[in-house]
Amino acid sequence: MRLDLNLLVAIEAIMLEKNVTRAAASLSMTQPALSNALRRAREMTGDQLFLKVADGVQPTPRMLAIWPELHRSLAVIRASIAPAHFDPRSDATSFRIAVTDSLAGEAVSAIALRLHEVAPHAKLAFSFHTNTNSLEAIERGALDCAVGMFPSLPRDIHVQGLRTDHYVCVMRADHTLRDAMDMDQFVAASHVLVTPSGIDLGVIDGWLSLHGRSRTIPVIVNHFADALRIIASSELLTCVPSAFLDGHGRNIVREYGLLAKALPFQTEKLIYKLVWHERVHSHAAHQWFRSLVESVCGLPQKTTLQNQQMISV
Repeated sequence: MRLDLNLLVAIEAIMLEKNVTRAAASLSMTQPALSNALRRAREMTGDQLFLKVADGVQPTPRMLAIWPELHRSLAVIRASIAPAHFDPRSDATSFRIAVTDSLAGEAVSAIALRLHEVAPHAKLAFSFHTNTNSLEAIERGALDCAVGMFPSLPRDIHVQGLRTDHYVCVMRADHTLRDAMDMDQFVAASHVLVTPSGIDLGVIDGWLSLHGRSRTIPVIVNHFADALRIIASSELLTCVPSAFLDGHGRNIVREYGLLAKALPFQTEKLIYKLVWHERVHSHAAHQWFRSLVESVCGLPQKTTLQNQQMISV
């Protein structure tokens, strides 16, 4: 049997996108051309490979069985023939990244502008980040790298520390706890929790559990900016990484005159990490792009507060 690698690339794209139209766009093909490739791949494998569903397609059991080795093999082939050097001024390639919400407000624009300046032919796509979704996308090959906190990582994922940070508690400037706040008052208050997934408990709750304590969380949002706007008009508290207040949250804090205070208990440092898969570890273009991301996201952060301060910058 003569093997047409183009057919494998076609079903790889469909598997990654779970949608024939999006897969065709990612390969710069027409949808009829990709549908024809899928038909030929079905004949080659003797299986439907994908079945239509409401929002696209889903893989058959046969496709799921061959996917890990197929995807790994194509990555090995691409790496083996990739140029040993990458010239950002002339080479064209595409990069896909996800950045955690507390850094995204500043990092997304900075990464995009830096890339456009030094690599004018490159393309860049950002994805919404959660620790779980980004790791799954990196494993599938739908993302090249991601910036987040990632408390645990699979063995085939590379990691590089970018910077440390810490959580602070934010409230209205005239909040009843503006002058003093101990552990009992902190847990007795009602809080806005920020979690991209909308279901997970936060880092703060993990730390509180070590003290045998828990807090009341009547509101859960996906973005830190939304949490700040909510607490600006209520007695609710929220906890955010200081990097967010130094970056994208600065304007919101200035607009509403919010107050940031140190947490009333000991916590560990947060570590922002850049992660990527083994398959792109030695790829020259991706090595270069990760250096660019590090230069943007790894810059030293100013300390937002020591014990307590009104943020009005």
